[in-house]
Formats: sequence, C-alpha cells, structure tokens
Amino acid sequence: MPKILGLNLVPVLVATIAFWILGFLWYGVLFMEPWMAGHGLTADNAGGFDLYMIGGILTTFLQVLGVGLFLKWKGVADPVKAATTALLMWFLIALPFTMYAYLYLPAHNPTLLMIDASHLLVGWVISAVVFSLIK
Repeated sequence: MPKILGLNLVPVLVATIAFWILGFLWYGVLFMEPWMAGHGLTADNAGGFDLYMIGGILTTFLQVLGVGLFLKWKGVADPVKAATTALLMWFLIALPFTMYAYLYLPAHNPTLLMIDASHLLVGWVISAVVFSLIK
C-alpha cells in the first residue's frame, strides 16, 4: 500500500475526505447562520470562497497527517484510545491555537470560538478513529 510520511495512504485519504465533509456540514449546514453572522456576512457578501476550498482541503490533509503521525509515534491502535488521544491533542494544541483568534481579534466572539474549536475536535477525533480502523 502506498505511504506518505510512513502512513498508509488509504486511511489518510479517507480521514481527509471525512474531515472535509464534516467541515462542509459544520459550516455549510449546521452552523452556517451563526458563523456567517459572527463574521458579519450575509448571502449577498459571502461569495468568493471557491478558491479557499483548495486551501481547506490542504489544511485538512495536513491536520490528518499530524493526527496520524502522532498516533503512529505513540503506538495507538484502539479506536477508544485513538479518540481519547485526539481529544487530548485537541485540548493541548488545537483549542489554544483557535483561541488566538478569539483573544486577539476585536470581536471576541465566543460563538465563533465554539464553532471553530468544536469543528476541529470532531474532525481530529474522526481522523483518529479512521486511523485506528483502517490499517
């Protein structure tokens, strides 16, 4: 099976696609209205995001690689342990990183913080579980 950074490519791609679909559902369906309102966007001025989708897929891919590498380095293979490890990684890495925007942008919008941080939490846990199930 082809590998990238020592990780099997299949779970990397499956986790990337799952995480990216989660992002579509998170920001395009479940939390679209509060997210857009938090950024001061409306249907009329929210256009032009098509090019950013490429960056979104790349960013998702890099996060999945990070989760997969950490699980590999720690020897985590069980789905529950993988999910727990991803939760801890999120708490120590993703949440503090996401909080920068909350703390340093003028809006200090807790709704945006919760939407963005919880998206990363669910995405990292899904990615970890995918790695534990697909070898």
